[in-house]
Amino acid sequence: MKLIVFGASGMVGAGALREALAAPEVESVLSIGRRPCGVEHPKLRELLMPDLFDLAAVEDQLVGYDACIWAVGISSVGMDEAAYARVTEALTLVWARALLRLNPEFSFCYCSAGGAGGRSMWARVRQRVEGALQSMPFRHAGAVRPGFIRPGPGIRSRTRLYQAGLVLLRPVFPLFSALVRVFPFLFTTSEVLGRAMLRVVEGRADRFILEMADINRIGA
Repeated sequence: MKLIVFGASGMVGAGALREALAAPEVESVLSIGRRPCGVEHPKLRELLMPDLFDLAAVEDQLVGYDACIWAVGISSVGMDEAAYARVTEALTLVWARALLRLNPEFSFCYCSAGGAGGRSMWARVRQRVEGALQSMPFRHAGAVRPGFIRPGPGIRSRTRLYQAGLVLLRPVFPLFSALVRVFPFLFTTSEVLGRAMLRVVEGRADRFILEMADINRIGA
């Protein structure tokens, strides 16, 4: 499988990239983002784009891929719906449509968020993205809704408040596997989430929306 990963400089994308590079079934990975992912690997090629909406300039580099893991995300704090939707919805869908047009037998996994089934502004935007992706003729597609994620070694969150919480919780990390077993609907790890996203694009998920317990079950 030839895979594209978006957002590999962030916590979720970095975890997905790490699992993809370790997976024998993944032949090569193209990381696309605004910032370097900080990883070097024989399977990995990186495409840096200051403006991710300018995909027309790189279309010729996007042909011949099998799947995409989308882990681009921003916090909705202090944003109105139009500004939040521009990145969360418009950017996701313009890339999803383009990649499917360029690669007709394409698969797509979208990283949504825990609580995206709710009624808040950010949840409504996420629901629109999920619905649009589900309606597209991908070979395999799905959306993961992770909650609390323990990042793997060397992986950090770019969200300051989340990273501060991780620092406070570090003393309980040795017990995290037990927490995942007891509370699979609340906790997961970047390794499990990365594997779950890979399994979505491999067609090994049994539903489109994967809540936390589904992530832990499929990515175990």
